[in-house]
Amino acid sequence: MKSKSPSKGKKLNKKELRSINGGLLMCLDPSLRCRQYHPKCAEDQCKPDLPLEPWN
Repeated sequence: MKSKSPSKGKKLNKKELRSINGGLLMCLDPSLRCRQYHPKCAEDQCKPDLPLEPWN
């Protein structure tokens, strides 16, 4: 018996899913704590503070 739900799209792999999100990482765990601190985190609370003055 055939499935009645239409399958119009294909399942995306991890690299393709990341490109939709703009290359940002999901850094929050389910308990709303940061798993990692990185400039590419999607959540602002998990991004490290930017330096106030440039290095040069």
